[in-house]
Amino acid sequence: MSEKHLQTGDVLPPYSGKLRLFAMRFCPYAERSVLVLNAKKLDYDLVFINLDHKPEWIFQFSPKGTVPALEYEQGKAIFDSNIINVYLDEKYPDAPLQATDPLRRAEDKMLVENFSGAQSAYYTAAFNAQALQPNMVENYHKGLEGLQKEMESRGTKFLHGDEAGLVDFTIWPFLERFLALPLLGKTEFAIDSAKYGLLTTYIEAMKTVPAVKAYYLAAETHAKFTESRAKGDPNYNMLDTSAVCCMRPRKKKE
Repeated sequence: MSEKHLQTGDVLPPYSGKLRLFAMRFCPYAERSVLVLNAKKLDYDLVFINLDHKPEWIFQFSPKGTVPALEYEQGKAIFDSNIINVYLDEKYPDAPLQATDPLRRAEDKMLVENFSGAQSAYYTAAFNAQALQPNMVENYHKGLEGLQKEMESRGTKFLHGDEAGLVDFTIWPFLERFLALPLLGKTEFAIDSAKYGLLTTYIEAMKTVPAVKAYYLAAETHAKFTESRAKGDPNYNMLDTSAVCCMRPRKKKE
């Protein structure tokens, strides 16, 4: 698979008959759906797109041109990671990723919602540092503290239980990126093992989950991409080391 991000003027790769996910390699929301597809051990194609110079055809699958979008039949797609992931879990019920108890499913959704403040703080710290306010750092750590408290209450290896589930795959992409913040000089966002012992143990456990391991990027890699994006020139193709052997060539301009 090529890591090349297709852009304006590039043609849509031919449909193979498999599920096809349109994504951006460094997007945490797209990663959520990649992890679910991996966890389900589904056969799928992955197409990366440049979000600054979007190929015209992405709007056929996602009206706003956002990722992820899942093409489940040729020319038919659903978008938004939450919608996609619930669909996948219900469509392919083997190895279910959601709790069977309705109350626990509700608790998982509330946990994700309560964690959103930390996600917001991350985006400001990473891409708009001049707008960072002290209360945002506080919100970030409140999110981490709430997550650690919930893990302590549940007493399981993962939030879902003894195996990682949808709630883990929803939160993990942000934790993966949080680890890059100290490398960008944002030391106040460090996840200190002395304070967050249970959380750091969880992070290390998540790195070993096969679905995660197959897609995981190191903090140094996320930091490098973040720096390029913060400068206004995101290097989408920084991981691409292969020729685009399975994609049609870009159209020539008349």
